[in-house]
Amino acid sequence: MRMLSSLAAAMTVVATPVTAHEFLDYFAYGRTELSPAGYQMVRSVAAYSRTGHPKRILIAAHMDTAEAGEFSEELSRQRAQSVATELVMLGIDPALIEMQGRGASALARPTPPDTSEPLNRRVTVGINF
Repeated sequence: MRMLSSLAAAMTVVATPVTAHEFLDYFAYGRTELSPAGYQMVRSVAAYSRTGHPKRILIAAHMDTAEAGEFSEELSRQRAQSVATELVMLGIDPALIEMQGRGASALARPTPPDTSEPLNRRVTVGINF
């Protein structure tokens, strides 16, 4: 009987799902600077990453189709870099950070070309433990 309760406890530990959390912030048109909410989001990412031993922190930055027509995809990479720089300043190991500038290739809200859409000008941060 004791062996069965130990097995049940072990199965409970294995079956407990890991809680996933994605962090999100938005940018002003054509800008790469973090907003006050963006700075708070970065602090939340840093705090959450300290709850475990992250293997990777993925920063994916996007732009809307109006920006894609006016700027290069470098704008989305610069947005990712803004977040990464703040994370490093908060003590996150830069070796954990992976940045992706996705341009206007993965729109949160599909729009026609040359459309300004605030929901598409965003950065998402995911942490893999």
